[in-house]
Amino acid sequence: MSDDRPTVAPEPRRNADGTTTVTTLDAGDIRLVCPPWCVVQHGYRHAPAKSEITHRGDSEWALADTPEHGPTSLVEVSLVQWPFSDRTQVFLEVETDDGHQEFGPTGSRRIAAALRTHANQIDAMADRLINIRAGDDQ
Repeated sequence: MSDDRPTVAPEPRRNADGTTTVTTLDAGDIRLVCPPWCVVQHGYRHAPAKSEITHRGDSEWALADTPEHGPTSLVEVSLVQWPFSDRTQVFLEVETDDGHQEFGPTGSRRIAAALRTHANQIDAMADRLINIRAGDDQ
């Protein structure tokens, strides 16, 4: 981040027509029309570059309510878009071991298929736990 950025960005302005005006570092005031799924208020700590403006949807977590730990979050997904960048398409953002990564429709479906496969593997391991605890699988 550049040292010449203001320490606090101006608050976004809500316009009567439902749009939001954000003051950017490189393009001045930008009027945003948010998609219906965007939950971001577009307040930024530092004035963003125009390409850094981000639309985000609600985070959805795969949750398991376990007897050992109660509700446990497993994976986070949300919709994300940078409307003024060179990647203007909407992506599915997925929390991974490598941080958050963005996927298009094909990659998103492959993630879902991998999670279904993994769920089957976990079910099989749970069956094995039952057998081990019963002394049937030594």
